[in-house]
Amino acid sequence: MTLGSIGKSTYSKAVSALVNRIYDSTAVADSVYEQATAYFQQAIAQQDEKIELAQQVMLFENRQQQVSQRDMALVERNLKQAQGEQQSFQQARDDEANIRISALKRLCRDILDLCQGDTVDETNLLSAKLLGTIQLLSPTEGKNVAASNQKSKHLYKAVLSLRLLDKLLADGELNNAYVQQRFAASKGKKAAKDEYDPFRDDVQIPLLMAAILQDIGSCHPDAQLILKGADGDADEFRVLDNDERMALLQISYRESLKYVVQGLGLEKYSGNSKQERDNFKQQETERQNFVVMLLKNAVKPEHGIGNLLKIPQIYTSVVLSTKSSFAYDTLPKVALVLEKGVEKGVYSKVAVDALLCITGVFPQGFGVTYIPKDSDRQDLDRYEYAIVTGLYPADIRQPICRMVTRNLTYNVSAQGCVISVENNLYYAPARKKLEKISEERLLEILSKLVSNFEERKNMPLLPRCWHPDEYFSYVKNQNLWNKVVMHSN
Repeated sequence: MTLGSIGKSTYSKAVSALVNRIYDSTAVADSVYEQATAYFQQAIAQQDEKIELAQQVMLFENRQQQVSQRDMALVERNLKQAQGEQQSFQQARDDEANIRISALKRLCRDILDLCQGDTVDETNLLSAKLLGTIQLLSPTEGKNVAASNQKSKHLYKAVLSLRLLDKLLADGELNNAYVQQRFAASKGKKAAKDEYDPFRDDVQIPLLMAAILQDIGSCHPDAQLILKGADGDADEFRVLDNDERMALLQISYRESLKYVVQGLGLEKYSGNSKQERDNFKQQETERQNFVVMLLKNAVKPEHGIGNLLKIPQIYTSVVLSTKSSFAYDTLPKVALVLEKGVEKGVYSKVAVDALLCITGVFPQGFGVTYIPKDSDRQDLDRYEYAIVTGLYPADIRQPICRMVTRNLTYNVSAQGCVISVENNLYYAPARKKLEKISEERLLEILSKLVSNFEERKNMPLLPRCWHPDEYFSYVKNQNLWNKVVMHSN
């Protein structure tokens, strides 16, 4: 294994920071999901207080009709005080909601900054880098897989949703009038960060918000009761029975929608122009309606816009699974899961084909084992390691990779390659090619590629894939997306 310091590069730290801003568990409790948890917990008590304050106002309004002129001044004073308390209460709730919506929008803009380039190619490269880094920072074995994937899946899904939006628009397969109008209004223009951009501000950021908020209702106490039990010690990642699962889905859906409208609301306008304020409120209302529509349509998207959330959600649930049965070598089966859903008529063929065209069969950051070729294009008698680093493979079964080893030696300046089905050990034909090699030779290959050979010598001698998270834990191995010379294998 390559020596050097273990840690995170500046970029990896930036990705981890985004993940933590969405889902974390800290004393500060300022992540999106922590804020939602606090909101749901407080909302029940605050609802009682809101009713009580409204009753106080009503009481003194009624007394105005009943008291003598002599007592009117006292009643009016009490009414004014009650109205003031009611207004202060509502103002505090509005301010809290504005803090939440403003923080969420800042987060979405920061996600865009990390995965959106000036050209299509740059955008795809930046998105591959972000998706791959999330995957490579995630453990592939051990007891922390589910908890880590639970944190990371929201950002991963959000980026996939953005790229699926691009693809469906480019293919003419997204006919939503709101999206089309904003897309046309922004085409050919480059707005500065502080300038209004219809497509970015009205479509991309609300889509990111919807992807992040899709499961936010699971923070509600009723949902947590199902997940963690009355004593809070149940395994939230266990397989739920059907009744529990249906109840959880219904609560999560209902409370997610409620959170968008009540927990976040509309961002406040800051300025003095009435015209600007009216326009801003109109835009905010339309954006909120778009988020709500995305969440509603994602439940049964058929061939509609809800697929922007639904298909990335299914993909992410496999690639960053929180199930106890998680097995890293099954990740490429995500393509089969989606294709089977199309066969059954559950998923949109157009949306699934579009997403698989973007991702290919092998997820970003996946560890591929392959048979290299010599200068005469003949297969060598060994396998090497590579990592998937590119979106939009020409053939979805032939991943765009970065070579990690050459001549069974880890090489930081390695080159890129497109790995054919015939030479990818994930597929049986490639493994069959190496079956003639002696066990001694295969053990020798393994001993050169793994750092703890004694622990791992019982691994399959012809591995379908490899686990690159240990390799990626070294800082100098984390820049896998700089320009490389591409080969075909």
